[in-house]
Amino acid sequence: MSLPERRLPVARPVPLAVAASLTGLFALVTVVLGIGSALQFHGRFSAGVGIMLLLYGALLGWIAWSAWRQRFYIRGALVASALLNLGVAVSSLSSNVPLWGVVAVLSAIIVGCAVMPSTTQALKRARGDRTDDLPEI
Repeated sequence: MSLPERRLPVARPVPLAVAASLTGLFALVTVVLGIGSALQFHGRFSAGVGIMLLLYGALLGWIAWSAWRQRFYIRGALVASALLNLGVAVSSLSSNVPLWGVVAVLSAIIVGCAVMPSTTQALKRARGDRTDDLPEI
């Protein structure tokens, strides 16, 4: 079985760039929160929460980097992480903290951008699938 040739990189569509950038922003904020939680020194609980936030932030960073690099396999992870963030934000809206509304809106933007046709086309082309309906570059 031979691997398909990778086509020349295509210009990154704006929706994909927006989704990758916002996911990167979430990754950065999550890592900062993880460090802050781990440095509170309230015992094992703070350290455990800090470590989990750091791991989740690293995962979000990998998703953002892979989306920015137009890896064909990343859209599912991009949408899933945004939906997870959206679910947390919507469930936290009752706390009357306006920041959760911002998180919900940004997460919805990521989902919307990740499923746009231009994102689909860019990720499909990055895959290098010869059976697709895209013109050669």
